[in-house]
Amino acid sequence: MASNTILQDATGTTISGDAQVINAGRDVNIVHGPPAGLSQLLRPVSNATHTRSGPVAKCYPGTRVEVINTIRNWLGRRDKQSVCWLNGPAGYGKSGLSQTIAERYADQGRLLGSFFFLRGAGHRSHIARLISTFSHQISISVPATKRLIAQALEEDSTLLDSSISIVHQFRRLITNPLSSLSTRFSPSKILVIDGLDECDDKVQMAEFIEMLIDMSQRDQLPFRILLTSRVEEHIRKKFADARAQSVLYCIDLDAFDARPDIHLYFEQEFGRIYDQNLPIMWRIPQPWPSSQALSVLLDMAGSSFMFAATMVRLVGEDPMPYKVLRDVLASGSNGLDPLYKQVLSSASQTPTFYRLLASIMVLKTNQSINSLGLLLDIQAGDIVLELLKVQSIVKIPGDDNELMMLYHTSLRDFLSIKSRSGYYFIDPPSRHLHMALDCLKCLAKDSSEDFFDSSPEYAIVEWPHHIILVLQEQEPIWDEAIMNTLVYSIEKFLTFQGKKWFNTMMSITYMDDKDMQAWLGTGVELSQ
Repeated sequence: MASNTILQDATGTTISGDAQVINAGRDVNIVHGPPAGLSQLLRPVSNATHTRSGPVAKCYPGTRVEVINTIRNWLGRRDKQSVCWLNGPAGYGKSGLSQTIAERYADQGRLLGSFFFLRGAGHRSHIARLISTFSHQISISVPATKRLIAQALEEDSTLLDSSISIVHQFRRLITNPLSSLSTRFSPSKILVIDGLDECDDKVQMAEFIEMLIDMSQRDQLPFRILLTSRVEEHIRKKFADARAQSVLYCIDLDAFDARPDIHLYFEQEFGRIYDQNLPIMWRIPQPWPSSQALSVLLDMAGSSFMFAATMVRLVGEDPMPYKVLRDVLASGSNGLDPLYKQVLSSASQTPTFYRLLASIMVLKTNQSINSLGLLLDIQAGDIVLELLKVQSIVKIPGDDNELMMLYHTSLRDFLSIKSRSGYYFIDPPSRHLHMALDCLKCLAKDSSEDFFDSSPEYAIVEWPHHIILVLQEQEPIWDEAIMNTLVYSIEKFLTFQGKKWFNTMMSITYMDDKDMQAWLGTGVELSQ
């Protein structure tokens, strides 16, 4: 083994007894006892695999059948799409799907290995030992590779060093050993990597994705690989590349209706909670929760399995579950709050970012990037740039004329409740005032005969809506300077452009005289 040169320049070093020198990357380990085995050389991250101990997310029995079948059908094909990217927003159950797939194919002898990234969890949040962990698992799942992997490490003792590219490591320790067994190795086997977005090494992760795409194009991947992540920009860019399209199979969880699955989960889990707490619950009429309450819960959950699971834990762990559920239905849940804070902490934190996020939060209807840009006088490119870091919770379309939106209404609830969002709090009354002012500023610049010639329809129609919502607040907190500016803007607008606006509004088929009178009254009330 080439390790006899590791300490050749060292001074004052004495190694005695039956010792083995192991060079594993930057670390040099002195291990007393018999020669090191392959596991000691590779040092896999054991708590990053599907066999890790502790609670792990997995698909609830009877749920996600359609998604799992889609993955199964992809795995059974023999085309060039050997890389599958399963993506979805936070809380959509990506890790549960990864765990379920890994366990299922491990039972069938078709899983080569798995790795579950997790931010802030030591080696699980870095890519450095991804290849060595896979190599160790492959040496077990495909025993014939063990000798070949050991031979590669013996030939190059620096193979696992951090200075060695992940591409070189991947070839020497994974694809080369497997490819050499082509006559005995089935290409229907799979590697599973969950949470690409949880890896802190964004540059290296982008390089890793590019390598997979390149090798797949060259038919150099002797297996299929399932990748899951949120739609983070450094990941999306690589998969959006034209070269990736011929080898990439994309599964967007937004395309699957999760409501029936979450309905099943709620019904069975709340039934279990009822039975386990019968001395307390027997007075509560069944079904519990009622059909109406269950419908509200489903609306609150949307497609978020994380929200549903958190809800069940909150209710089930309390000695008075029916009271907790009642309170949750009345006030909303904060199950996703930590995740929202994590995503928001990665944003630019600039005034422009918060203005954009607050505007999207209070808009009556979702707007396109171009439309919002006109409303706020911000270039479309700047909007995209500011929101890229939060696109896992705010949907940013690939076309500037398509709608942007919050992925889930619980984000709006989180942002508007200071006790939950803290630093990220957005005050709704204040933001509605700002939005009304932005609409009026946009219209004030319009010198055409008809507002529709150059102004976004949202500004024309909805500026009174934002003021009405403020007036309906029982205890609105108004910034006096902003209020004075808004009142002045309304008076000026109605004086110089009121007739044009009225005529424009009357041309809209869904606006009648009664609505017009109510909305015009908004300006009068503020002026008094």
